[in-house]
Amino acid sequence: MKYYFKSENRIITTEELTRKYGSLGAIPQLGIYELSVQPSYEPVGYNDLGDGTYYPVESYDSMKSKAISALMNTGMTQTQAQSMLA
Repeated sequence: MKYYFKSENRIITTEELTRKYGSLGAIPQLGIYELSVQPSYEPVGYNDLGDGTYYPVESYDSMKSKAISALMNTGMTQTQAQSMLA
């Protein structure tokens, strides 16, 4: 699992959390919080959802690239896919 390490503004994994802090879960007292989703991308920021969890924000460029790939998988050319998102 991945968690948000607020003081360092980065992701911390369960492995690192266990190795450094001996914990298998979030430690809010140390600024380590659960994520609302487990990202497969490198977040550009984190939104506090107000319930003790944070949402990892994906970059627009990353989202656009995924959308173009999905459209190309339907048979569109890259140019056609890009024009659909313009």
